[in-house]
Amino acid sequence: MKFDEILEHIGEFGWYQKRFYFILCLPALICGLQVLSPVFTLATPLHRCKLPKYSNDTYEIQNDYHEYLINISIPPSDVDSSDYSECMIYSDANFSAPYEFRWSNTSAPRSTRTCKEWVYDKSEYDLSAIEEFSIVCEDTIMRSHSNMVQFSGALFGAIFMGFIADCLGRKKAIMLTLLIQFSSSLGIYLAPSYQAMTIIRFFTGIAAYSLFAISATTGIELVGPAKRTFTGVVVEIYWCVGILLLLPIAYLLPNWRHIQLAMCILTVPLFSIWWLIPESPRWLLDKGRYTEVEDILQKICRSNQTKLPQDALIPETRTQCPHTKIWNMFTHRVLIVRTFIVFFNWLAVNLLYYGISLSLDNLAGSTYVNFLIGGVVELVAYAVCLLLLDRTGRKKMYCVSMFIGAISCLAVVLPITLGNQSHMWIATVLAMIGKLCSSACYAILYILSAELFPTVIRNSGIGFCSVFENIGGMISPYIADMGIVLGGAFAQGLPMTVFGTVSIIAAFLSLFLPETLHRTLPETIQDAIDFDKQLRYDRNDSKVPVVEVELQVPLTAKE
Repeated sequence: MKFDEILEHIGEFGWYQKRFYFILCLPALICGLQVLSPVFTLATPLHRCKLPKYSNDTYEIQNDYHEYLINISIPPSDVDSSDYSECMIYSDANFSAPYEFRWSNTSAPRSTRTCKEWVYDKSEYDLSAIEEFSIVCEDTIMRSHSNMVQFSGALFGAIFMGFIADCLGRKKAIMLTLLIQFSSSLGIYLAPSYQAMTIIRFFTGIAAYSLFAISATTGIELVGPAKRTFTGVVVEIYWCVGILLLLPIAYLLPNWRHIQLAMCILTVPLFSIWWLIPESPRWLLDKGRYTEVEDILQKICRSNQTKLPQDALIPETRTQCPHTKIWNMFTHRVLIVRTFIVFFNWLAVNLLYYGISLSLDNLAGSTYVNFLIGGVVELVAYAVCLLLLDRTGRKKMYCVSMFIGAISCLAVVLPITLGNQSHMWIATVLAMIGKLCSSACYAILYILSAELFPTVIRNSGIGFCSVFENIGGMISPYIADMGIVLGGAFAQGLPMTVFGTVSIIAAFLSLFLPETLHRTLPETIQDAIDFDKQLRYDRNDSKVPVVEVELQVPLTAKE
């Protein structure tokens, strides 16, 4: 008897399973905190060149004389967000005596030079890593490098941590990722240099993304088929709540090191998961440890007041899927096109989601307010998915969300290039619409792509999707920071233009994908080829089809 059939017989989501599932959703809180913490820890405050030999210079204007010194020393900014140049100072601005500037007062244009010291706006942050290590002006690209390194760690984890979970067990893999999360957060808190912090962020990438995937998947492994869509979206809500928890932490602790220390401390209670949950019964079943599986199933039966079938765990009755390599998905043109579309959409969705999320501090208005709005719209997106995903269909909802998100991002360039500072709130609103749509697309695409791959290679297919997903994440910081690196009004709108263009291509390509709602999922490669040719609705059950990939760790790109 298949494990899903056992769950359908004894209860798909009883009290014991709910306890198991919701405990394993808790790591998603710390994952959301860690992944989007760079919005605050790597925030770039407003800044300008420090006045030469002026020891008590501050970004805030102290008095009229201080303003006078700034005006004769710092060129005006070429962007509306700042009054003074962030990287240039007049070459002839110098002191001949304390607090007295001398310069050639002629009508000729004054030359400028780059500066090596800066003063920073303290209105939002006491200290960010960007300020502490002076990662501004010609070093601005190093912020993108640091974010890319974290996504590289996520890619590494996507390839290797799933193998560890399959070999050592889900609980040990979760404990290992928690240990990496704790150690890397502490390491960043103690980092003596920006380079050291960037290297350590590789391990935070491994920990945060792998911890989320393994714990969430393990929680869903004990849930029956009818509740897969619900539990698949609820864990995303936990992720979003974790993101929102970052807001009060960052507001109350406006020092980047203190934020990292807080995440380190918040990781400690999660180690109690080792004593609160059993090992995954599906993993135990796969390893032939039937006695332990039966103990867990009996607890479910007592909770649900049901009885375990006598022949449920007879090894001979377990149906094994034939082993098929992922490369078989590239043996027919229909499968090649479909697989390419799915992979490209994963890249596009991650590019859009993290591109917008990591650039919230670049938008007009308070970073804290923007972050709050971004978290709320993400919650709304997941709530809408729960309400409509099983009614409207995966493809229709995904395409509409992606198209709206793409148009919103493309429209951002209008208030940036044609308007002035008073119109920047329009750009922020449009970016939030893009954030809303990208969050919805993220939840939908996982279900849609899992249902498109045939059973014999479904886990491998999702494993490769995670590779393309993280490639999109690695690219996103560079695009998000284009406006800062290149400078100028047009460059400020360039990131959203790129996000919108990639998204509209992905939305157009997704129109060629088949709908999967209420359809019998493909079991073999031939079923996948014929998926477009016939509508094979399950007329006896209108529930969402079983998605086997949610019952395995979708991190390993297996052959």
